[in-house]
Amino acid sequence: MYLHLGQSVMIPSESVIGIFDMDNTSWSFRTRLFLEKAEEEGLVMEVGDDLPRAFVLCQKIGQPATVYTTSLNSAALIRRSQSGGSFDSI
Repeated sequence: MYLHLGQSVMIPSESVIGIFDMDNTSWSFRTRLFLEKAEEEGLVMEVGDDLPRAFVLCQKIGQPATVYTTSLNSAALIRRSQSGGSFDSI
């Protein structure tokens, strides 16, 4: 199964470690530090040009973790992941 993150970007569901809301997590110093380091290392993939509302942490076996930022909210992404990654409208 795949999870649709928007803008024709789909990722394998089994590689998803977590789905995080930007507003609720970015206030933490550790989260900001993690995101800054991932950005410096080129591990952040921006899905679309809009202001990110959530980020998805993914990792495939034997590869470094990747952070996808998306304008979709975390609740919509969680719903999609629970319904098999469908293309339901938000």
